[in-house]
Amino acid sequence: MGSSQDLINILSPYAEAHKNFKGPGDARPTALQILRDQDLVGKLNGKVALVTGVSSGIGVETARALKTVGIHVFGAVRNLEKAREALGDDLEPGKLDLIQLDNNSLSSVRAGAADFLSKSSILNILVNNAGVMMTPESRTEDGFETQFGVNHLAHFLLFQLLKRTLLASATPQFPSRVVNVASSGHQYTPRIFFRQP
Repeated sequence: MGSSQDLINILSPYAEAHKNFKGPGDARPTALQILRDQDLVGKLNGKVALVTGVSSGIGVETARALKTVGIHVFGAVRNLEKAREALGDDLEPGKLDLIQLDNNSLSSVRAGAADFLSKSSILNILVNNAGVMMTPESRTEDGFETQFGVNHLAHFLLFQLLKRTLLASATPQFPSRVVNVASSGHQYTPRIFFRQP
């Protein structure tokens, strides 16, 4: 899989199911179903991914899907206990491991990156997924507005700390990837007030 057309070919069979979704319990396929349908289970053995925010939502499903295709997943989380509860039986040493990393603190990001690098010299995929939304006015440990600090600055620092490993892990057959998960929340504010306290 490499081109846009390959992705279109994979997703086309699911287009009809996505036209009229009805929320939880609808007929849309899960990521795991698509991976099974495409015969991708176990096809990426030997690859390594780091996914932030795997204690709920998209992060949990991303970690499960990557593990299913054979990737050794490191889940970077603020709350280890919450992540253990969310992932349950999917946690498996050498296949899905957790690292403490709190995007609210740049020192925690540095420590989490160092912990990851002490456990793996390979990184093929970085998924910057952790995030907060619609928080009350607050600041990160480093004094940045919370959404900006957690959703952007922490991931930027994490990428910078892991960039050499991502580049060293790339091959012509499997270039390293960085996936930045985002939302449409930016559409709901007319502008950023940089000088506002």
